[in-house]
Amino acid sequence: MAGDIKARRIAVISGKGGVGKTVITANLAAALAAADNRVLVLDADLGLANLDIILGLDPKHTIQDIFQGSCRPDEVLVKTEKGFDLLPAGSGLHENTVLSKNLVEKMEALLIDLEDRYDIILFDVGAGLGEVVLYFATLAHQILVVVTPEPTALMDAYASIKVLNQYYEKNKFLLLVNQANPEHPDRNGITVAKHLQSVISKFFDASKSPPVYLQLIGSLPRDPAIPRSVKNRQLLFETCPPAVSTCFVNTIANNLRTNFRGA
Repeated sequence: MAGDIKARRIAVISGKGGVGKTVITANLAAALAAADNRVLVLDADLGLANLDIILGLDPKHTIQDIFQGSCRPDEVLVKTEKGFDLLPAGSGLHENTVLSKNLVEKMEALLIDLEDRYDIILFDVGAGLGEVVLYFATLAHQILVVVTPEPTALMDAYASIKVLNQYYEKNKFLLLVNQANPEHPDRNGITVAKHLQSVISKFFDASKSPPVYLQLIGSLPRDPAIPRSVKNRQLLFETCPPAVSTCFVNTIANNLRTNFRGA
């Protein structure tokens, strides 16, 4: 870890819903934990959380209970059998979809309380460009953008990067291409990354801030093992350890760890 950074905070975002962001976050967390990292996943989709569903968990408490003062963080933290800890959020809680001063203060106090315990904290951020989404992106040391090759997903990823650059001066982004062509996933990922970078370079005003740089950290091919694992409420290494996507997740996790050392 570089400098005086404690836990490395990574916000996993996607402009568009349905690109597999939460599934990827959970599987990356397990792969990073398997490589001897202390990992916390914070379900940062505070109003429509579903990480617990994907993991096959039924938590008794959520982060909302911490904010309300009815539970301590240790009473809410879930030590999963996947090797990492989860801080679950609630679903259908409208008050958590609005970025208030109270939410900001309590979230920052919570992170300060927890960060000494972990090497990596992953924020599974909601889709779109809401205030809470952007807030978690600004809290992170690194922003990992999940995108698929579809035009709508690319356009929404572009919009997210544009807002974070123009209003929050973020200019470095990690990129993960999901649902890549299974015959040539790496080639497909490179093509997507180059296309997105060229659009950014063409339409962003580089004179107002440093150029925006995308770093492709890997591609995840379309693989029937992924929807099967979601249906089973398991991770890939549990449902199908030899699946090609399991290997790709491990490679992406290694790339993330290498990126830490270079940051």
